[in-house]
Amino acid sequence: MAEYIEVRTTIEGHVRAAELAHGILRAGLATSIDIAEVPHPHDGATWELTLITTQPQVTTLERHIREGGANRPIISEPDAYDFDRHPDWLIDGQ
Repeated sequence: MAEYIEVRTTIEGHVRAAELAHGILRAGLATSIDIAEVPHPHDGATWELTLITTQPQVTTLERHIREGGANRPIISEPDAYDFDRHPDWLIDGQ
């Protein structure tokens, strides 16, 4: 089973964030993308992208993010969620 990695970065402008997320999905580089607005007192809104990908795709995803205009740090760390574990509601009462 592939290890899942959470990749986070921020990008300025909602249009650039949406274009970047769209390109990542079209390229098949992430299984999940979350986009959230982060208030930035001086520059207006900044958008945080949180992506879930597999270990073999991390380098390609990071390169795609940089090429898409993200000039902020990219943080990649193993996702702590156990995808193979059954949810509590499924195993309760069995």
